[in-house]
Amino acid sequence: MKTKTKNTPLSLYTALVFDKNKPLVALILETPMTKELRICLFEGVIIKDHKSPFPIVIHVQEGTMELGVEGDSFAMVKGDLICLEGGVMHNLKALENTIVRLSILKEDKLERVEQVINGN
Repeated sequence: MKTKTKNTPLSLYTALVFDKNKPLVALILETPMTKELRICLFEGVIIKDHKSPFPIVIHVQEGTMELGVEGDSFAMVKGDLICLEGGVMHNLKALENTIVRLSILKEDKLERVEQVINGN
């Protein structure tokens, strides 16, 4: 997906693809402070325990998912969002096809997120 950074509207819903075997991540937008990523999760897909070195914001755009945060479990639905500080262990499971907007700091790397998603 081609991203633009200045003065052009973008859609989180363009070129949606779901894979029944793994989450799919795309960089949607970069700002001077953040990278905005879209993660498409097919129903039943799991992202195992992991943590980010930086704070993140997870925002459910469509669908329903279960978010595990340091042993607690939260049912998250369309419109729900949560901020996690860096170093907080978390995981998630899509309870139906789900679209997540993930906001990461500019210093963080898309490649790190892709490694987490691919289980590396």
